[in-house]
Amino acid sequence: MSVLKCIVLLNWAAMAYAVNYNEASIREVTDNVMVHGEGPFWDLENNVLYFVDISEHRVYRFYQNRLEHVKFDEDVSFVIPVAGQQGLFVIGLGTTLSSLRWNLNENTHKVTGLVTVDHNKPGNRWNDAKADNNGYLWAGTMGFEDAAGNIPPNRGTLYKLNDTGCFQNLDPILPGVSVSNGLAWNENGTRMYYIDSPTKQIVLFDYDPSTASISNRRTFYDFKTDNIPGVPDGMTIDANDNLWIANYDGAQVLHVSGSSAKLLGKLKIMAEKVSSVTFGGPKLDKLYVTTISRGVTPEKFNEYPMSGKVLEVSGLGVVGKPNRRIRGKCFRLL
Repeated sequence: MSVLKCIVLLNWAAMAYAVNYNEASIREVTDNVMVHGEGPFWDLENNVLYFVDISEHRVYRFYQNRLEHVKFDEDVSFVIPVAGQQGLFVIGLGTTLSSLRWNLNENTHKVTGLVTVDHNKPGNRWNDAKADNNGYLWAGTMGFEDAAGNIPPNRGTLYKLNDTGCFQNLDPILPGVSVSNGLAWNENGTRMYYIDSPTKQIVLFDYDPSTASISNRRTFYDFKTDNIPGVPDGMTIDANDNLWIANYDGAQVLHVSGSSAKLLGKLKIMAEKVSSVTFGGPKLDKLYVTTISRGVTPEKFNEYPMSGKVLEVSGLGVVGKPNRRIRGKCFRLL
């Protein structure tokens, strides 16, 4: 191959992976303002966006330009579909892992409690959760957050749903975390990225996909390195194995290399409290962003008018990976 042809190919590759942070189009998915929008999940099989409003106790779906929701009696922190079963989801309800039966084009729903954690920690609740590449559910808890946003440290735990014992109990993998948050795995499932928000760090584990186990914990990216304000919140990973991290109290989404931990760029958001992100759309080329309006003053709303909105970012030039459903072994009789 000629030198000129190599240069052309290299230039084309660079263009193909160029990211348009400043020229991307950001639109509000709906007019509704979420108090505590979180946990976006794009259902690629049905082209549906699911998310939650934690403090309003609601699970939402945005489907065919309709926004619908179901409401509960306590905080609901995540919603993830179960593989092989249409209309069946796992939700975090208070500190109870529950199933939600909510079929498309139906208004009725059914909730079944499966297992409760953190019995000796009143005020705790579930926070973020994800399924790994093989469908194993990882879900974490946190302590009670007061009106001022204060959270007692070290009261949360990162759990794993082991489908050998199913709902007899959940395996406590990482105790003593403060706000268990973002999770992501690389393409071959050998690396797991994890966020405990107050640490202001993303940590990296070696991951064994055959046993769904972690080892060799180390700091991967520290907000102090680039003087990033606020804390890391939810997180997703793109087709290039690079991370997209919601920057709570930072009004942006960070783009970080999944290999070198280099900060690749910042996507500015007109909401200070950015809570989570996921890729979606039929081509997985849109980034969905949830934000929070709780505690935002009128003055801050003027500065950050997208506070509380669920946002769709187009034109980034990046493609994501499909969100993983939870493996169905434990859910066949539900």
